Amino acid sequence: MSTAPALRLVSPAAAVDDLYAADAWRAGDLGVPARRGRDRVTFAGIEPAWLREAVKRWARQRLASGCSFNTVTTAATALRRFSRFLAECSPPVVMPGQVDRRLVERYLAWVTARPLADASKNVARVFVRRFLNDNQRYGWVPIPAGAVIYLDELSSHKRPLPRFLPEFVMAQLESPASLARLAAPYRHLVVLITETGLRAGDACTLPSGALITDSSGWPCLRVQVSKMRAEHLVPLSARAADAVRAQQAGLAREFPDGTPWLFPSDRDPGLPVAYGTLRGVFNAWQERIGLHDQAGRPLHVTLHQLRHTFGTRLINSGVPQHVIQRLLCHASPEMTNFYAHLHDSTIRAEFERYCQTRVDIDGKLLGFDPGAATADAEWVKHRISRAADTLPNGYCGRPPQQDCPHPNACLTCPDFQTTAEFLPIHREHARQARALLADADAAGRERLAANHRKVLINLDKIIASLEALRREAGHGDA
Repeated sequence: MSTAPALRLVSPAAAVDDLYAADAWRAGDLGVPARRGRDRVTFAGIEPAWLREAVKRWARQRLASGCSFNTVTTAATALRRFSRFLAECSPPVVMPGQVDRRLVERYLAWVTARPLADASKNVARVFVRRFLNDNQRYGWVPIPAGAVIYLDELSSHKRPLPRFLPEFVMAQLESPASLARLAAPYRHLVVLITETGLRAGDACTLPSGALITDSSGWPCLRVQVSKMRAEHLVPLSARAADAVRAQQAGLAREFPDGTPWLFPSDRDPGLPVAYGTLRGVFNAWQERIGLHDQAGRPLHVTLHQLRHTFGTRLINSGVPQHVIQRLLCHASPEMTNFYAHLHDSTIRAEFERYCQTRVDIDGKLLGFDPGAATADAEWVKHRISRAADTLPNGYCGRPPQQDCPHPNACLTCPDFQTTAEFLPIHREHARQARALLADADAAGRERLAANHRKVLINLDKIIASLEALRREAGHGDA
């Protein structure tokens, strides 16, 4: 008696296994979020086969533990480079047991000698180290326990300073005439990136309903930050809010039935605009408006430099670093510190210029030698004092950790410093001091009159010196 063959039912779990067993993955098939254009990864070219299978198991484990798809793509590139090294060895490495500590040392030397950017070399070390460490934990292949890359063998990754754009260049990019030469959807997108510092990829994938209002009615933007895999609320400037509302109004006219994206693709409205498309439009626009530097030379800038410029403007405006960290969605304070470092270098130059115009209570111009051994200490003291003890008519020159013995008597204190920007305040103060001195003399209050007289003498010296400095600078007597 014959029997019908048993039916093999493919369970959802088995279907997922089949997807992960393939040498090429698509994020959508795996149910993993990924940015458009960066949603595919291939493990082809990773040899030997045992290494390729181990890397796929490692990548699957990383996705399951919340790692981003883009990070897995970068890891596959790094392990493909490691695979190339194994093939170049003499004899080639064909068994996992051959991957020992000695081989790891050879790999580190091989990476160092490669004609790669420092960042690429660092990626080649970091991901191979992580793979070897995780393999020791999970045992995907029998690689010897001694095959490790130690933390101090990773080169210190020096993050470059923010590549902000000079205000001369930003004036061209933000000019209404220039923006008018950029098509409406992309014009709104560029304005939004400029005003919020959003990463261009995150801005491209904003949902159509991203604009919300806070409890006071102020407009905010709900952003899914791909790099941090978290949702973030960004307060908007009036200019940014206008750009979003104008884009939403355009969408309502073009798509009366609605669209899921604030900036849909021209080719397929069901998808967000691709980052590559935005980059191409942005590059072409720069050529149309003749973007140039102060010497008149043609200039090319990137979308990410708009983000760097946004952060630089904030730090130069005195916005606290922890606030900038939140606004820029930085994962750690160290990332924001690079803007603070840039701030120090630019504001230091302003400080040295300020030192050439400051006077003391006797109206004497205070000297400053930028090359002196004490210059750095004075710069630090000035930075802290400006933050903690800014006065309505000047600045305190005392170290902030030292108590002030002259409360409410700055104009008789030898540590007081001031500049011409406070001239109107000094003039008004002198007018009041003369009136108070006259009242004290009339009442026969000699001690009070002496105090007012001392303040007035110092004020007259300060005003005369500051007015002289303004005349030398060509500002007249104003």
